[in-house]
Amino acid sequence: MSPARTSNGLPVTAYLVLGVLAANDEQLTAGEIKGRAELTVGHFYWSPSVSHVRRELNRLLARGMVNEIGAQAGKRAITLYETTESGLEALRRWVQHFPGQEQVVIKHPVILKTWLARGEDPERVIDTLDRHLEATRARLDEALWSRQRSRELGIVDDPDQRFSFAVLDYAIRGLYAEISNITQLRDEIASGTSRDPVTRVRRAKGQIRRRTPTS
Repeated sequence: MSPARTSNGLPVTAYLVLGVLAANDEQLTAGEIKGRAELTVGHFYWSPSVSHVRRELNRLLARGMVNEIGAQAGKRAITLYETTESGLEALRRWVQHFPGQEQVVIKHPVILKTWLARGEDPERVIDTLDRHLEATRARLDEALWSRQRSRELGIVDDPDQRFSFAVLDYAIRGLYAEISNITQLRDEIASGTSRDPVTRVRRAKGQIRRRTPTS
C-alpha cells in the first residue's frame, strides 16, 4: 500500500506516526508505535509495518519533527522517539485542514472477489466469507479489549482523548455491522446448498389446514 502524499511532501503515514507519539505524549520505540497503531488507527485506517514506521521516523527526524533518545531496556539498548514542538505544530496544522470534497472510497477485496466469483463453487465462496467473519470477530475482540484497557488506565477520562474514543466506538459499531452484513451475505449465497442456514433448524414441519368452504 503506497501512502498518499500531503501538500508538504510527507505521506499520511508520517502523520499517523506523529499522532501515535502525541496521543499520550509518550516516548516509544518503533515496535511500540506499530503496536499502538494496531490498537487505534488500525481499526479504521491502516496499521503500518515496523519497517514502514522506521522509514517515517527517519523522515520526521530529518525534518526535526521527532527526537531520538537512547535508552536501556534491561541489558538491551533501545531507541525511543518523541515528538518535538515543531512536530506537534505540523500535526495540528495537518489535522485542521479538512478537504472540502474528498471522495469516499471503500475498498473491500473480499466483497470484490465474491462479486467476481460468478460460476465458482459456492462452497469456496462460503469458506472465504467464513474466514473473513472469523478475522472480523478477532478485530472486534481487539477493539473491545483496547477500549477496556484504556478505561483501566484512566485514559478515557482525559478530555483531550474524547474524539479518539468517539472514533474507536465508531470503529466498533462498524465491526459489528460488518459481521452482520457478511453473515447475511454468506447465508444468501449458501441458500439451496448443503450449508443453507435453514438446514440447521431441526423442527417438525407444520401443516396448513384450510377450512372447507360451506355452501
